[in-house]
Amino acid sequence: MVIVEHELTVPWEAVLMEPTAGNGTGVVVLAGSSGRVDRQRARLLAEKGFLVLAIRWYGGPGQPAGICEVPLETFVAAVDLLQSRGAERVGILGWSKGAEAALLTAVHEPRVNAVVAISPNALVWCNVGPGLDGRDRPWRSSWTWQGQPLPFIPMDGDSWQPVEQGDGPVAIRGWYELSERTYARRLDAATIPVEKASADILLVAGGDDDVFRRQLADRQLEDVDEK
Repeated sequence: MVIVEHELTVPWEAVLMEPTAGNGTGVVVLAGSSGRVDRQRARLLAEKGFLVLAIRWYGGPGQPAGICEVPLETFVAAVDLLQSRGAERVGILGWSKGAEAALLTAVHEPRVNAVVAISPNALVWCNVGPGLDGRDRPWRSSWTWQGQPLPFIPMDGDSWQPVEQGDGPVAIRGWYELSERTYARRLDAATIPVEKASADILLVAGGDDDVFRRQLADRQLEDVDEK
């Protein structure tokens, strides 16, 4: 199968991979906290006949330097582009923070038909890095919708100490769990309401992940099962 690659710079840095024998479905590919353009995963999907758009969703021109008040309209624009190229159905594949963005976009944009969320989260969390103002404090939401920040959980850094994992990554799951306890009153407002999404949703998560808080709320799993 021949795949034509288009390099994009507007409205974000991206690559569009267009197979000559497409299946009518477009996929937005969202990397995790790197925010990068994931060409490798995009090509794997394009080789299966999907029209694929992988975008840089922060850290590029006109974007915040960190995951700080990133507009969900960033991802809606990706849906627009795929539909303009003939996609009859649109899905979003994201992992880690990209999975958070994918689920939230499906909640707010009914044209999203499917979401595959790898290592997703049940909650909207605070920023990771600076926003457009160059500041990373005070804590702010990772995301906005129609110019308004989404309710979020801040991090409680006053009493938490990292757990070393030898040569592996630092285990910070305990930090997230501490923050949930500290800001328990914010949990309901910050919960991602996946039951409001019209998309089919597939969640993929590891049961022994200590790097981040990955566990999904029971009510969310029940809502997804019902869909």
